[in-house]
Amino acid sequence: MLNSVNRYEDMLKNHTCCFFDVCEFEDIIDYYLDSENFTKAATAADYASRIYPRASSIQLRMAEILIDRSQPVKALNLLNRLGQLDSDEYGVYLLRGAALNMMGKPREAQRQFEKAISMADENRTEVLYNIGMSFERINQHKVALKYFMKVRAMEPENYYVFYDLAYCYERLDELDQSIACYRKYLDEDPFSEHVWYNLGIVYNKKDDSGKALEAYDFAIAINQSYSSAHFNKANTLSLLERYREAIDTYFEFLEIEPDNAAAYCYIGECYERLEESDLARIHYLKSLSLDDRFADAWFGLGMVKSQAGNYEEAVTDILRALALDKDNTEYLFSLASTYANMQHYEKAVALFKKLVQLITGDIYMWDCFAQIYAKQDAFVEAQRIIIEALHFNPDAALLHYRLAAYFLLNNEQLQGLIVLEEILKTNPEESDCFFDVFEAGDMEHEVMALMNKYRK
Repeated sequence: MLNSVNRYEDMLKNHTCCFFDVCEFEDIIDYYLDSENFTKAATAADYASRIYPRASSIQLRMAEILIDRSQPVKALNLLNRLGQLDSDEYGVYLLRGAALNMMGKPREAQRQFEKAISMADENRTEVLYNIGMSFERINQHKVALKYFMKVRAMEPENYYVFYDLAYCYERLDELDQSIACYRKYLDEDPFSEHVWYNLGIVYNKKDDSGKALEAYDFAIAINQSYSSAHFNKANTLSLLERYREAIDTYFEFLEIEPDNAAAYCYIGECYERLEESDLARIHYLKSLSLDDRFADAWFGLGMVKSQAGNYEEAVTDILRALALDKDNTEYLFSLASTYANMQHYEKAVALFKKLVQLITGDIYMWDCFAQIYAKQDAFVEAQRIIIEALHFNPDAALLHYRLAAYFLLNNEQLQGLIVLEEILKTNPEESDCFFDVFEAGDMEHEVMALMNKYRK
């Protein structure tokens, strides 16, 4: 095969003519397909089809390339013409099914697949595998799984299919099954860095960060230049709040991909969490020097400035982030909070009204919204917001304590004490949050009597 490929590439380079038979062209095209170099595969297939226009094997490969390049209509037209030349070729029906699948016609595709299976005989497992891949390509993972299981049953010694089974189980959120399949693959090939990497991703989804880190470390041990494994390991360390280790690992990633804006941004975020604002700002700016449209870096820069009390500059940077990602609720929330800190309450309220429609389950957001009114002694409005929040989050103790406080602050003493006692009965351990917004004053005796009654 390589001899044919080398002769073919020399021919193109030197603009000469060489003879290749059909089998040699098949080898050349397959070499490029196996290397996922679809552009070169297409060039070779086009050249071969001009020389051998009636060679069904070349036309089949051309159709496969068109499908891989997401051109199913062109592939189907070619296959329909090819079917008239060689209607006994199961590959025609297999690729027709794949094209129809991509066109959103699964029933028609299924009929083509059934024909391919009935004609395949000795190559039936290969056909079943390719049908599974066709369904996987259109995110029909449950159907794909069925075909991969058939391949596994017919070829129990074929451990490669465990990779596809694991991937389908992951996409179906059957994470334990996915891990089991990746582990079975690794029993046969323990030096597959890609499988270790994928295993790390699944462990992350299971919130098992320790095993995720172990899997990424295996991937890196096998291939020190595996940049994605370094990057994911750093992200996992950051989620575990092991920020120093995360920073070191991001820098290991940057040795492989030195101009990655995301890595510099996440380093900045780690420094921000460590309250090292100057280093955070430096790395956010480095990220933006590489990609001035990286929204998270603008947002991070804005947050550093906000924490330093530079609210005007912070607003400018957060607005830049929102211009790039206008529906990002984290950005909107931070902008609303910054406006509240600036006492630009109308702007803050407008943003919070939008936010609580988008994410009704965030009790902290509802609480911040209500506090804007409480700071202005508009306790009735604060009550209204908390009551609306409780409609969506009836078991949130924080909201019940806030409601009790706002009743009492508005001199609705009886209602306030009733709400306070009810929540103390069921959730006394969170009662400290009551005093975040309430100073006892004249009600100190009644409030403390209830607190002492229910708190241990």
